[in-house]
Amino acid sequence: MNMETGNTTVQTSCKQCGICCAKGGAALHSGDLSLLRDKNILLSDLITIRKGEFAYNPVTDTVQATQNEIVKLRGSGREWTCCYYDVNSCGCTIYDHRPLACHALKCWDPDDSLALVESDLLSRNEILADNESMQRLVREFEAACPLPDFAYLFQKMKNVSTDNIVTLEQSVNSDLEFRDRVVKESAEVSREEMFLFGRPLFQLLQSFGFDVFQSGSHLRLHLQAP
Repeated sequence: MNMETGNTTVQTSCKQCGICCAKGGAALHSGDLSLLRDKNILLSDLITIRKGEFAYNPVTDTVQATQNEIVKLRGSGREWTCCYYDVNSCGCTIYDHRPLACHALKCWDPDDSLALVESDLLSRNEILADNESMQRLVREFEAACPLPDFAYLFQKMKNVSTDNIVTLEQSVNSDLEFRDRVVKESAEVSREEMFLFGRPLFQLLQSFGFDVFQSGSHLRLHLQAP
């Protein structure tokens, strides 16, 4: 709905243009736990942004290291567009069971949705509270494959040493080896990999200017020239 105010048209409701949904799936908050418990949202449709990853923060309007773990609706295929957005109808396929952030989102009045950013977020541990084996697997992954300090890496990109790159290569391959092993052991883990472990480290490093290539059975990194 639009309202006329003088010579200005003021938007007061959603126009179903799809722009918000195309910018990425919503982050999940504590109030969304029942949607997962009732299978209205599937774990295979989630992706985790691990604490310390770089992501866009709409409050600061910058890309920066996250201060908290963020579990959110994944994109569709290789796109950012929310996996529950139907491009044909320009509508949400889970509208009656959409997350709290979607309820709060008003593109014409963003204050409510901005107040939710990195606030009262759901974590993998909370979501997996009734699944000790999966909780344990996530803990094993975090212990075996910790993220590098992306904030530090971003500051030092022009002076990354050969030793630094070798260390990152070791982390990249440890990350893939862990995933390959557990995915082969469980179809459930395979379906929920992006939720359980987030994106592979080599993909995260590509946004920092690293080229990734195969050498034998391992991945190697090459830092692009500035």
